[in-house]
Amino acid sequence: MFQYCVFIVLLNAQIGFSIEQESHDYALSQVHMFPLLQLKEKAVGNLKKYTFSLQKRLSYIKLAISQVKCLQMSINSTSIFDKFKLTRLLYSDLEKWFDFLKQNPGSEEILISQSLRPKMPTKMDYYEGLYAIHRLQSTYRLDPAEMANGLLGERKYRCKAWSAMECLMVGSVYYLDEQFRGAERWFQLALEKYYKDRKLFETFGWNREFILKLLIKASQSSGRYKAALGYAKKADSNTYWQEQIGRLKNLSSQPEVLKPKERKNSYTFKPACRMVYPDKNNLHCRYLSSTPFLKLAPIQMEELNLEPPINMYHNLINEREISVLKNLSRPHLKRSEFITEGNKVIQDFLNLRTCKTMRLQDNADEKLIKNLNQRITDSTGLSVLESEELVLTNYGIGGHLIEHHDAGTDLLNDFWNSGNRVITALFYLSDVLQGGETLFPYLDLRVHTRKGSLLVWYNLLLNGSIDWRVEHISCPILIGDKWLATKWLREKPQMFIRRCPLELKPVPEFQNMGFYQKFFVENDQPYQFTL
Repeated sequence: MFQYCVFIVLLNAQIGFSIEQESHDYALSQVHMFPLLQLKEKAVGNLKKYTFSLQKRLSYIKLAISQVKCLQMSINSTSIFDKFKLTRLLYSDLEKWFDFLKQNPGSEEILISQSLRPKMPTKMDYYEGLYAIHRLQSTYRLDPAEMANGLLGERKYRCKAWSAMECLMVGSVYYLDEQFRGAERWFQLALEKYYKDRKLFETFGWNREFILKLLIKASQSSGRYKAALGYAKKADSNTYWQEQIGRLKNLSSQPEVLKPKERKNSYTFKPACRMVYPDKNNLHCRYLSSTPFLKLAPIQMEELNLEPPINMYHNLINEREISVLKNLSRPHLKRSEFITEGNKVIQDFLNLRTCKTMRLQDNADEKLIKNLNQRITDSTGLSVLESEELVLTNYGIGGHLIEHHDAGTDLLNDFWNSGNRVITALFYLSDVLQGGETLFPYLDLRVHTRKGSLLVWYNLLLNGSIDWRVEHISCPILIGDKWLATKWLREKPQMFIRRCPLELKPVPEFQNMGFYQKFFVENDQPYQFTL
């Protein structure tokens, strides 16, 4: 019975393990969620018209009832006028009233609602949005009660508190992910908010006992039989619940064997993003003025890490240029893609990178692209020849990117004709209020978004191998709209502009493993890395 109830809630919520490719990708881009607000306005306005049609129909029916009541009052009257009035009503008016009752009020509004349905979020859109909320809470370990009231970490935001229905849906995600104690906490919130949202629950055919059954199932699944017994005792007494109480009493009399709080995840971005990293010493800010042009307009450079070098160059792109880049990319943003082992490009439906991207061709705005390329060259001293096109990225609800390297490992296809990605140059096109940092776990480095700045790091060592220390993460966004413009510089063009021969130096042993040492030891996993 319990399994059936859980199945019902998941079915009604349209959550499942299967991946449905049909999606409008609303949850993957903040900018593409704005049409949903317009869609909501149309839907609400249409429902108001439908309500008006029903109210108008009801007023006419009340008019008919009042006519009948008047006739009932004069039924024993001998007046010829009353007799004629009765005859007219039964012959003429009653037939018209029957025709009126046969009409379908609001049929036009129903057709409009049906026309809006294809634009509404699909099952996949809902699935991705719901799991984004789950990702935020599980990454930053937010308290469910605080989160449901708009308190994220230490920041309180003005928003409407979540209803029992929303708490129930988030709890269902935790249950599917086999994090039963997390599911139990969300179901508890749904129970606390039940009476405030009772009418909505009853409309969907659910009730308080339905939530209690979910609470019992979640607590049982985590081995907490005494808690399950407590939930059963809260239900109205009947034969079914008496049987459950008896069964749970027998189970709770045995020693409890608690199951793990959460299933171990092979991805490390969640514990990495919630860690606190120490401030780095011996770092400086300075102005670059190595060329005649830079002597007139020096670039402000901030050192973020010395070995390997990671630098931030400030105020390299202005508001007008940012606006142009966003306007050029908005119509062409699409779900991010990745390359499989067989060099096949497929769209990401695995929630590894929750954003939309597009490659901006150099002829889209030649002057702007030329200026940005020159600024990258001035900052890095490297050539942008044969570099990749500028990639524009906009993240969605809880947008993130798991740990990864930008450099490629399989360089056999045509995409890598110009060599591997030696440099990543990343323009920040927006500020993010909370979350969304670029994180380098091996280096204990958290880089906050700073609008108008350029973040630069090397992906390769001097011997051409991938520098595993610059593995990085884009942490989930709590509040804000994150925009990036990324340029990857390739190896081969750089070989012709060096003024001194390459000096292959032995890479020093990296002693401070920082986050990774702590993570792998805590999770009882080996941590051996080779260069």
